[in-house]
Amino acid sequence: RKLSEPKMLQHQARPCGRPPFRQMVPHGLSALVVLALGSAVQAAPQKPICQLAEALVGSVDAHLSEWDGQIEIGLNTTMNCSMFLEFVYLSRDRIRMQLEYVRGNFTAEDEMFRAKGEEGGSTTWAMTHMSTAASLVSAHLHIHGVLSAARPHCLSENLQLLFLMSLRRLKSLLYGQLRHLWIIFQGTAELFRQGAGRWLTELVELFEADLRTMETIMVSWEPPADEHLFLEGKGQFNGSRPGPPLPVFRQREEGGIALSTIEVLRRDMFEEWNLHKPLLRALLRHVLPRDGHIADVCAGSGQAADFLNDTGLLTAYAFDPSSNIRLLSRGVVDFVQIHAEPVRLWRNFDLLMCLSAAEDFGAEGLDVWPQVWQNIESHATLGAVVSCGVGDVRQQVLRTAAAHAPKLQLDEKLSELLRGASGEDVCVFWRAADA
Repeated sequence: RKLSEPKMLQHQARPCGRPPFRQMVPHGLSALVVLALGSAVQAAPQKPICQLAEALVGSVDAHLSEWDGQIEIGLNTTMNCSMFLEFVYLSRDRIRMQLEYVRGNFTAEDEMFRAKGEEGGSTTWAMTHMSTAASLVSAHLHIHGVLSAARPHCLSENLQLLFLMSLRRLKSLLYGQLRHLWIIFQGTAELFRQGAGRWLTELVELFEADLRTMETIMVSWEPPADEHLFLEGKGQFNGSRPGPPLPVFRQREEGGIALSTIEVLRRDMFEEWNLHKPLLRALLRHVLPRDGHIADVCAGSGQAADFLNDTGLLTAYAFDPSSNIRLLSRGVVDFVQIHAEPVRLWRNFDLLMCLSAAEDFGAEGLDVWPQVWQNIESHATLGAVVSCGVGDVRQQVLRTAAAHAPKLQLDEKLSELLRGASGEDVCVFWRAADA
């Protein structure tokens, strides 16, 4: 976070032709010549490009100093949680206001260009506004990432969800700026200006929605009971939250199978889903029927189903046992818990697959495989593909399949082929011909 490097590099690089005279001064006539040349160089007017460069460096240094100051204020341990969250709110509101100014300037200047009979501002002009907004958002993310990590005991679970959801949306918007840069290289200036206007509007609306949500959350927010210990430097963060007691963060929901809401958001944000792409390619080549209908019943955020649908070779549906998965995936993934109760979906499928079954259902102390196999058998017209692990977990999978889904028969040869192609321990089951 130390931000003095631009100044240091400025003095070291000397890009505008003013090198430091640190060499040993020569004697006699040579010394006079060198001194005369040095005086001439120092007296010469500075190039415009050098003046612009120094102005830009000075502007960046000023912004960095201001952002450093925000972090120092936020890390001030004399502030209690109420003051800290008020500071966070005001800081986000300040960013929103600055983004509103950027959008307003962009809109007003674009209308002025059009009133003069021009098509609009240049792509360089539009990109300047986008770059300014992106810099503000990037600085905001870094600053509040530091502050949230430093004061976790002040954040209720609802505030953590809000900040994580906001982080996910801001990430997609910053990626959108890179797509706009590509449009510049395509030479489509009008499309770029229109897209820049929409992008700035989305940024402002996101911050406005975040602030409204934060206001709603803070109405019922209560400071943590042990806050005084943190202020005195005696407290240790143990997972407690402000207000009513809430559970410590866990990767999975109660029962140990479905992923928690925070974990789904975290994997989405930091792209930590295992997409099993080598296995999916092998399945497309050796197992999945063309024009078939496939159900992924352990889909997470639905990325494996998206991958299969993008091929155009079949239709894939996504289901997952996480309680808020439909909301988190924006309706892409449906909520189904095949391990918990008998399930009757609106249709049958050629194949069902669960590529995380060994991890989800194979933990010690769980006895859910019988229900899993009953639901798979009742919906699979051709067969099923599940991860079956090794050792005791694999034996449990095969034993419960034989007992509770007798119409599905293990294809050992094909399972071994897939294992060699993908490196994953999966088992392929086909429905018996007479079943």
